[in-house]
Amino acid sequence: MDTTPTRYTLARRELLALAHPQGFIVECVEGELWITAEGAAGDTVLHPGERMRFAGSPRVIVSALAPAVVAARPCCGEGAIRRLAAACAALLADRLRRWQHAPLASYPVIRLR
Repeated sequence: MDTTPTRYTLARRELLALAHPQGFIVECVEGELWITAEGAAGDTVLHPGERMRFAGSPRVIVSALAPAVVAARPCCGEGAIRRLAAACAALLADRLRRWQHAPLASYPVIRLR
């Protein structure tokens, strides 16, 4: 899997919007970044050399407090194989729970993806 970071240069007060950044790492290469993640408890300020990994935010806004260079890349463990393995493990766990609790087995299952 290619994990070469994509670099963005932001002027002061310029914004970078990231939709569905799950599994991505954003690193501040130069300058200062203000990061606001939807659903997070607070905002984060990154200085040069600091990075942040996004787990479950549907939308993230990266704002440059000073002229900045941002590097974004997928986390090495978030490949297609791992997502497939996680889906298979969830399906197996669901089947096991249904087998252990017979009344649940009679209800139909609707899978959301």
